[in-house]
Amino acid sequence: MGVVGDRAQRRLVAAGYLFLVGSAVHIFDHLRRGQGSVTEQLYWAGNLALVVQVVVITLVLTRHRVAPLAAVAAGFPLAIGFAAAHWLPHWSSLSDSFVEGGVSVFSIVASALEIAGALAVGFAGLAVIRARGLASTSSHSSVAGI
Repeated sequence: MGVVGDRAQRRLVAAGYLFLVGSAVHIFDHLRRGQGSVTEQLYWAGNLALVVQVVVITLVLTRHRVAPLAAVAAGFPLAIGFAAAHWLPHWSSLSDSFVEGGVSVFSIVASALEIAGALAVGFAGLAVIRARGLASTSSHSSVAGI
């Protein structure tokens, strides 16, 4: 894979651990605040996001060949979704706005940590793809002539 590819892969794994910690802290914060702290729509959207997070983190930490692609495909959209839910003024039933006040410092840190983790896996996955090439996520090591 080469030195650059090895370094990028190590960064992706480190980012996966950051995302794992950020996700766990954010989940704990929601459990601490109670299910009633969010709308039913946001509750289900958050659970869907959690399934995606678990899949991406598992792929990254097991160093699966599609992990970089999954990290890019999920990391950036998840970060945008988390930021939209918590860091914009109330805009819909998918909002749990921290901008309007009344939220603890722990909630702010938990949200920021999860967003940082999602961005980290997205950027780290992109670095691996750039170092290895997109073909490295294929099940075929060489597809010449096909």
